[in-house]
Amino acid sequence: MKNKLHNFLQILPHDVFTFLACVTVIVGMYLSRAMMSIGMIVLISSAILNVKLQSNVKAFMQKPHLLMLTGYFLLFSLSYFWSDDVGYYKERMQIMFPFLILPFSFLSMNRWEMKWYDILILLFILLNLSGIGWSLHEYYLQKEAYDAGYGFSKLIPTPFKNDHIRFSIAVVMSMCFCVDLFIKHSNRMIRGLLLLVIAIDIVYIHILSAKTGIVAFYLVSFIAIIQFIFSTKFRKLGVAFLFILISLPFVMFLIFPSFKNKLGYIKYSITQMGNTEKETNISDEGRLISYQYAFEIIRLRPLIGVGIGDVYGQMKQRYDRDFPHLQSATLLPHNQFLMAGVAIGLLGMIYLLMMQISIYRLVKKNDFLYLSFCIIMFFTMMIEPLYETQYGTCIFLFFLLLLMKRSKYYLA
Repeated sequence: MKNKLHNFLQILPHDVFTFLACVTVIVGMYLSRAMMSIGMIVLISSAILNVKLQSNVKAFMQKPHLLMLTGYFLLFSLSYFWSDDVGYYKERMQIMFPFLILPFSFLSMNRWEMKWYDILILLFILLNLSGIGWSLHEYYLQKEAYDAGYGFSKLIPTPFKNDHIRFSIAVVMSMCFCVDLFIKHSNRMIRGLLLLVIAIDIVYIHILSAKTGIVAFYLVSFIAIIQFIFSTKFRKLGVAFLFILISLPFVMFLIFPSFKNKLGYIKYSITQMGNTEKETNISDEGRLISYQYAFEIIRLRPLIGVGIGDVYGQMKQRYDRDFPHLQSATLLPHNQFLMAGVAIGLLGMIYLLMMQISIYRLVKKNDFLYLSFCIIMFFTMMIEPLYETQYGTCIFLFFLLLLMKRSKYYLA
């Protein structure tokens, strides 16, 4: 019986299963969250039903950065014992479940030829381009209304169930993927198409005007340009790109009303923050209020936090206390480190920082894509609870592990 099982596991086409599972996850990001979950289930199933399971477990135990990703889930799961709201606890842990299963799943995968990783990246670029097309179509159906809405921080429809922040991050990632493919390919037609996609992404990110995506774009672009300037071969090109980058927001301001109105709203929100009266429904001030409440909770429960199940309830208590007569949305702490601190105390914040360091220290010289990805994710974590939605968890963890697996240094 044991030999039959061994023979069966040997003939399983794991490469086919895992590749199709990755395709399913990427397609699911744009079409169905259920597809995302199915793809992840197939990945862990392939890892468990593997003739090399024992040796893969040993190899996994020798990868501290992967262990820390899985440990992040396990650490939060312990807060069950001091979470009163069990229903919300289960909801949070379900979103965080990929941290438990994906690191080992990717380590158990065979390393494919580079072209298969490029196909997955290209699939993401094309789906993202289709999402942009749909979003722009919806925008131009009611352009004047949407342009006016930007003066009140009302953005145009986007994929990811209108999660414009995560989608804007996906657009910036698409640009980075295009740059990576541009560097690798010498065919003029392919390079021309990639440049066209980058141009569309840049225009769209300004039309969408999600602050997180725009700042991430300029941040990554600036770091890339600095690398050009400090290289002897591309110094002049770097200076030219720097001039273009500085000029870009002024050009977009003149061309696109949505970007112009968004900047006007940002100016208004900054002015309002100078008032003595708090306003939760102004995006930037609402984010600062969420920080204030997070620090308050951490000061009261610094050792173990309130439990992941009670984060929302504790935040809502403070919104109801300070704004009893307003219908204000209850925000989670808009910083992933503060979110960890509220949920499981200072230990959670320290663990998350160590986990990020273990990931970022793997960046190798001239690895533009991995470096860009790390910069985008870390910046987003500082102003958003990135891991608290299925899309945010998938964007971070799936693509992090995919890039690790793709690396010639066998990071996963």
